[in-house]
This record gives sequence, C-alpha cells and structure tokens, in this order.
Amino acid sequence: MLILLNIKDYCVDRRKSKFPRMEEWIQTLEDLLKFNVDGSARGNPCPASIGGVLKNHLGKTVCFFSEYIGFQDAITTEIRAIARGCEIIKARPDLAVKRIEIMSDSKIAVSWINNVGFGSITRVQTIYDIRKCLEDFGTITILFCARDFNMVADQLAKKV
Repeated sequence: MLILLNIKDYCVDRRKSKFPRMEEWIQTLEDLLKFNVDGSARGNPCPASIGGVLKNHLGKTVCFFSEYIGFQDAITTEIRAIARGCEIIKARPDLAVKRIEIMSDSKIAVSWINNVGFGSITRVQTIYDIRKCLEDFGTITILFCARDFNMVADQLAKKV
C-alpha cells in the first residue's frame, strides 16, 4: 500500500508521541527541499515498511509516503526508502528543478549509495538505480542525519 499525498501541512500529534520534540525545522534557502526517509524492519528478514516526508524551505510538507514492502532486512529497507524518495522526485517534474537533500538515519545505506563500499549483490540494482537518479538530477544529494531528526519519517515507516 502506498500513500502519497500533496498537502499543505502534516503534523504528528506530539501529545501522543513517546518521543521528545527534537525535530525542529530550521528555515533553509528557498530552492532547497528536504526529504527525510526511513525504513522499519525488526528482524532479518521480517515484514518491512518505508516512509518519508518532503518539506519545503519553510518546513511545510509537500508530500509524504508510507508503504509496506514485504519481507526485507534492515539495510535493504533503508535503501528502498531512499530509492522511493528518488522515484517520487523523478515522477514530479516540478521537484526536479529544486535542490533536494534526501536524509536517512542509516550511515551504512548512505555510505553505500555515495560509493563508499558496495553492499551485497541483492542490493546492487537498487543502489545503481539511486545513483542513476543522482546523475540524472544533479541537484539531489543523499545525506546522513541523526535519528532524532528523522522521527516523522520513522513514524510514517511504522504506520503501515
């Protein structure tokens, strides 16, 4: 199941959240969008899901997704979340003209995608697809962010 919406704003009800409010938005340059993505898998392999939220320079949500992806291991799940972010950007020509930072809280996935190591053979095609997207849209970068700053994406990944 894929949920992808264009909405004005998406807020997590912090009163019901067990997490402290660490994810404060810092205003960025007008042409910069931030896409926080995350994967959720508890086992090896196990049922897994991914989620992400794309915000503009003011912190307003442009779109978000939450999707079940079947039985996967944790690293593959994180890589698939990044890949879904790239697919959404490719499908939206209005986003391709912006600078976009895809943020993941998986150091391993980010390092493999950014050519620091190769990962396993089962992940090679997905990593290749992400790298191709980065080449096609020279304005996209994949960055690591601390888990505390990726909570909305984490909650979306666990929602399915």
